[in-house]
Amino acid sequence: MKVISEKNIKYLGKCVLIEEGKEKVLAVGDIHIGYGKQGEAYGAMVDESLYNEMIHDFEEIFSYTEKIDKIILLGDLKHSFSGLEKGEKYDLVNLFDYLEKKCKEIIVTKGNHDNYLLEVTSGRGIRVTENYIWKGYCFFHGDRDLLAIHAREVKCWLMGHMHPAVKLREETKMEKYKCFLSGEFEGRKVIILPCFADAGEGIDAREIEKEIAWNLDLGKFDVYVVGEGLEVLGFGKLNKIREK
Repeated sequence: MKVISEKNIKYLGKCVLIEEGKEKVLAVGDIHIGYGKQGEAYGAMVDESLYNEMIHDFEEIFSYTEKIDKIILLGDLKHSFSGLEKGEKYDLVNLFDYLEKKCKEIIVTKGNHDNYLLEVTSGRGIRVTENYIWKGYCFFHGDRDLLAIHAREVKCWLMGHMHPAVKLREETKMEKYKCFLSGEFEGRKVIILPCFADAGEGIDAREIEKEIAWNLDLGKFDVYVVGEGLEVLGFGKLNKIREK
């Protein structure tokens, strides 16, 4: 698996791995369990194939690194706004059972889709919060501004929500790929993670202005594309990539 590194930060598959001292933290973007098929009529699994693909991707990522200290889920674990669907609950329980074997602690920064999430996390020792600060890194969903993320100790933001992707042209063929966006804002490093869910690549980064709560100059951000086999490839600045 090809990985891109920036000092203590690694762009690993669709996740970000941070190593500070002897500690390892894995940040994971939007999972959106329940995307596509919803409703109790679907029984246990909301979409078994999507769930299995997600676990396969996690296995690839965990094969790269030894057991880590914290897994931070950046919100929108579930897809339904109106409640906690039967299938969503079933898959979330299984997902947490799986992830608890891979780390010492799971932290969830609540996203705008995460209504009723406490029905699953309660009693499991999983922390659900608006944002989480660790050694100068601030993790949050990214759908809105928060006072805490501007604290002086915060040197780097990591967020999801925007589902960044990029359209790339090869002769007459156009393809869209999930991507990371890495840049700066008000003296801080900013990393926007792609959607972890396999359902859809996301929104072209040149079209997501309405999803952003800050005046980020995304054109100056570096684009790291998630390619085949979860390889991460550098494509330079967004504003240098050929327009669609």
